[in-house]
Amino acid sequence: MFERNPHHKDIFDEGYKSLQRGLLVFGGSLVALAVLIFMFPALIGFIFAAFILLAGAAVLTVGWKVWRFKKHLGSSEEWSKPVTASFKTEGPHYTRRRIIVVMK
Repeated sequence: MFERNPHHKDIFDEGYKSLQRGLLVFGGSLVALAVLIFMFPALIGFIFAAFILLAGAAVLTVGWKVWRFKKHLGSSEEWSKPVTASFKTEGPHYTRRRIIVVMK
């Protein structure tokens, strides 16, 4: 059923180790980026241009999704209008009746 594990893990100790590793990796990557920028000053321009390119692509994607959503709403509005129909009853003195069908 349940195994007895004499080597239990402390959640705070595991969280501290994870936080420490994450900070060390982040700090190391920042130092590596700083060294690369000192070696290649044009790298700043490339990084800035890549950021602008990614931001522009994200804005275009969101704009396209909003346009597609508006188009979907416009097509669903056509179906939400009531359907009207008229019919004649049999006989010489027919009456014209109008019915409205509302569908959702």
